[in-house]
Amino acid sequence: MKTSGIGITGLGVHLPKDTRTNDWWSDDVVATWTKTADGRQDRPAERPDEIQTEGGRIMLEHMGRYRDDPFRGARERRIMSADTKPTDMELAAAKEAIEDAGVEPGAIDLVITTTTTPDFLHVPNSCAVHHALGLAPHAMTLDAGTMCNGFMHSLSIAERMIASGAANHALLVQSCAMTPFMNPRLPMSAWFGDAASAMVLGRVPGERGVLSMAHHTDGSTFGSIVTGIPGKDWYAGGQLTGYLHDEGRVRRMISDLLHDSRPLLGRSAEDANVKLTDVDFYACHQGFAWLRAATQEHAGLDNARWLDTFPWAASVVGVNVPLVLYSARAEGMLSDGDLVAFFSGGVGATLSAAMVRWGRG
Repeated sequence: MKTSGIGITGLGVHLPKDTRTNDWWSDDVVATWTKTADGRQDRPAERPDEIQTEGGRIMLEHMGRYRDDPFRGARERRIMSADTKPTDMELAAAKEAIEDAGVEPGAIDLVITTTTTPDFLHVPNSCAVHHALGLAPHAMTLDAGTMCNGFMHSLSIAERMIASGAANHALLVQSCAMTPFMNPRLPMSAWFGDAASAMVLGRVPGERGVLSMAHHTDGSTFGSIVTGIPGKDWYAGGQLTGYLHDEGRVRRMISDLLHDSRPLLGRSAEDANVKLTDVDFYACHQGFAWLRAATQEHAGLDNARWLDTFPWAASVVGVNVPLVLYSARAEGMLSDGDLVAFFSGGVGATLSAAMVRWGRG
């Protein structure tokens, strides 16, 4: 079995206090969602005549469970207050992760942030996090801007930097501040919440740590789900909002997310010299209520435990996988030595999978 000896030594999460339940949307607004491109129940992504593969069958089956639910499986989501900045959430999560890891802030020599919404356009939040935590000036900071998949890319970069000796302890911070961009009259507004997460990565004893990572990029679905001004360039002036820019690309991106999960998880398992049936826990991106169950069945993770956060947090983009890990550990669902499979995907589109031997010694 391969092992890097580099693993997760600390976890932190910040969830805003305010909770928005489904009754926040009026019945009149919800009734219009079935008539919109991203809300109607017969959207092309669910039409059997377009998907004839085993993966397509599995996807349709699991998506169909939410066909009559206009909220697509979300019951509530956390909402950041108007006076909260994304860096406020990031700092709260980062402080908890550092304390959980039992390291001094000065020992952190790499910071990678993934945020949907920086405090200021074109300015990386990582610098603000670095300063507020009082980290050493030599600590390298950078932002990983791959949205839902940013955590997985950060994990891969940090693991390689520690393995090479370029860093000893890395702080990975993720935040989702999507609700300010959501038009409450569109169904997408119910699919997202706000949150932040953080983890410390460092050396771990024994055969624990990151065993393998696999990545995939497909730019053919670029420009599917976007934030901008419909019909204009986003910088043309006007109110920014999240929307579906190209329905065909959205359809392909969602389909590919399911179809590519099995080969990507399989490649990660092969690189780690393990079998998918050996996986003890599955930490899956929570982009849709059905995604974890569908990819778990498609990939054959038959023996893996799991936890879904989408029903009570909705999608929190790059925070999704860390939130699953944090919640699972709190629930006593993760044990030292467990083989944990990660899977995530993000607009662009990128996909990533990983095998991690859980524990910090």
